[in-house]
Amino acid sequence: MKVIKGWEFVKLKIKSYQKYFILGIVGIILCIGIGVVSFNYHLEKMFNQALTYYHENNLISFDEIRYELYNKRGEEFDAFLTEEALGTFEKFKNNEISYYEAMGIAKRIEAFANQASSIQTYQQQIEDLQQSRNAFEKAEELAIDKQWEEAYNHYQQVIELDPNYEKAHELAESAKRWWLQEVLVQAVTFYEEGDYEKSLEVIEQGLELSSDDEAFLNLKESVHLAMTEGEKENKWTEFKDKVNTSIQSGIENFQNIFNKIFGR
Repeated sequence: MKVIKGWEFVKLKIKSYQKYFILGIVGIILCIGIGVVSFNYHLEKMFNQALTYYHENNLISFDEIRYELYNKRGEEFDAFLTEEALGTFEKFKNNEISYYEAMGIAKRIEAFANQASSIQTYQQQIEDLQQSRNAFEKAEELAIDKQWEEAYNHYQQVIELDPNYEKAHELAESAKRWWLQEVLVQAVTFYEEGDYEKSLEVIEQGLELSSDDEAFLNLKESVHLAMTEGEKENKWTEFKDKVNTSIQSGIENFQNIFNKIFGR
């Protein structure tokens, strides 16, 4: 009975202070809510301030608030900077800005980034595109001068940097065909001059570029045939020389005997 009375007493006390408990809980919730709102407001303010400093190129002031962005807003700011870097690359790609302008902007963006790796990726793309353009311009100069081997090699550099550049593929194939034509002419010249070994060396160079090129394969067959016929001709010449030497020797011996017999 004493336990029941004691529990009833507690219930009465709770009931009498119920509204105070509710008010206390509501107060705690309000405090938490206000704290969250204040914190988010602070983050939003810092984020907007960071944008302002970026557009003003005020790195010194930005560094003072860099670490107040915290993780989430810092990631959002880096995402914004990544989009800026992408836009810079696209402008350079479309020839809206020069290489030096593009790299200058990219370096400035990197200075504001918390994680610079994504920005450096676009810097490398700008650098690669510039190298590709330089190689392409050099290839065109060499092609105009009909230096086909060097032109082909420079077009290949362009393709390595930008495998999807169709025009570079087309021009590389064109330069290669002209280069092969020059090599073929050289191989034929050596063949016609009878320098078969040198002709074969040049033919092998051509086949390294185009292993199934019929012109080189046919010429190679002709050179081998000419070399075989040449060997036959050389052997026949050696045989004739030996026969002639033998006949001449026989005549001389007969002449000596004749002289001895008749005393001359």
